[in-house]
Amino acid sequence: MRMIKVMVVVIVGGSLVAGSTLAQDTNAPLTKIEIFEARTGTVIIRGSVLIGTMSAQTGTVSVRAKESVEPGSGRKEYGIAVGLQEGGRIEDTTMIDYDELDSFLNGIDYISKANHSMTPLPDYDVGYTTAGWLRLVVYTSVKRPGTTQIALQSRRNNWNRILLASDQLATFQNLIQQAKSKLDSLRAGK
Repeated sequence: MRMIKVMVVVIVGGSLVAGSTLAQDTNAPLTKIEIFEARTGTVIIRGSVLIGTMSAQTGTVSVRAKESVEPGSGRKEYGIAVGLQEGGRIEDTTMIDYDELDSFLNGIDYISKANHSMTPLPDYDVGYTTAGWLRLVVYTSVKRPGTTQIALQSRRNNWNRILLASDQLATFQNLIQQAKSKLDSLRAGK
C-alpha cells in the first residue's frame, strides 16, 4: 500500500512539474533575435523603426524592423516584430528572424491565392507558422459555409487573433516587404 502511495505522489508530482515547464516554455525565446536579446552579462543595443500600422477587422497590426547589436563583439541580429492588438487587449508581439522573411513572404503569397480547388474536401485551411509562433491562415468558415476568412494569430502571450480582409492581407504583405527592404539596407551598411 505504501508503494502505491509513493507511485501516485511521483506521478502527480511529475505531472505538475511537466505542466509548469510547458507553461513556462510559451514565453521562452524561440527566434535567434530573441535569444540574442535575452543574453546576460553583456551590453545589447536594440534599435527599431516602425514600418507601419494597419487597422483590420478585429484589431490592429503593427510591423517594426529591428537590429540588435552586441558592441563588444560587433555581432548583430536582425528581424521584425509583428504586434497584434485585438480589441482592447494588450498588444502581443511576435519576432521573426531576418533569415525567415523570404519564406514568410512566399507563404503569404501562397496563402493569398488559396481557394477550394486545393482539396476535394469542402473545408480547408492553408497556413504558415513562423518560428516565433505567428500564424497566418486562410480557412473556410464553419459559421458561414462557402466563405473563407483570413486570420493572423499570435501564440506567445495573449493569443491575439486578428481577422483580415483580402486587401488587408496585401497591405500586411507590403509592410513585411518594406521591413525586409529596411533590414537589407542596414545589412548592406547603407
